[in-house]
Amino acid sequence: MKDQYLFLFGGHSFQTEANRQFIEQAGGAHARIALCIMNRPGWEEYVPLFQQMWIEAGMTQNVSVIVPDEDGNLDLEQAEQVLSWATGIFIGGGNTEKYHHYYATGPFKELIIDRYENGVPIAGNSAGALILPEICLISPLDNDQGILMFKQGVGLLSNVLISVHYTEWDDQSNLLLGMKTRKVRYGIGIDEQACVIFINGQLASSLGESVYTVTCEDFDEDRYTIVKRTS
Repeated sequence: MKDQYLFLFGGHSFQTEANRQFIEQAGGAHARIALCIMNRPGWEEYVPLFQQMWIEAGMTQNVSVIVPDEDGNLDLEQAEQVLSWATGIFIGGGNTEKYHHYYATGPFKELIIDRYENGVPIAGNSAGALILPEICLISPLDNDQGILMFKQGVGLLSNVLISVHYTEWDDQSNLLLGMKTRKVRYGIGIDEQACVIFINGQLASSLGESVYTVTCEDFDEDRYTIVKRTS
């Protein structure tokens, strides 16, 4: 059985070493990447940037894009064809609630789970990272209502909450509150220029700038152990 890889980026998609390792796990020169993004002004301009970065990382194949149309509809038949072809899946960043709606619910969610369970590495940046665990934690800084939100994520990780833009948003208090509210004892804060890699559901390594692991010792007394990791 193939190992299952998750790459969680904290806010910047174009991290050289993290993308190199992602492409390596996706098949190197033979990697075929499905890029899942949102339909917003200028989205087409990002695709060649991703493609060039992954070519520099060793890929020789083309990138296939999954994106809702201008009316907000996602072609699930086309998505299934692309995902079944892909040897790696990268979910971009942006509005977390929209990413959750399109890529962490219904048939698309089941497609992601199936590919992951079959050893296809999954990468997510910012919103794309937040939707992948069992619980999707959305910071008050990341939604129009300005409140801490919880949604049911894809479920590729259990018993952990993820925070992105961690230092840049000064998001520690929101991560701790999320952990306490949902009684989740383990959290990870990822800075914008950092990436964490999970192998078979376990934190294996971190790349780039700082990553913070948070362990709750006692919810009633608000005792947490916070460890700063650097690559």
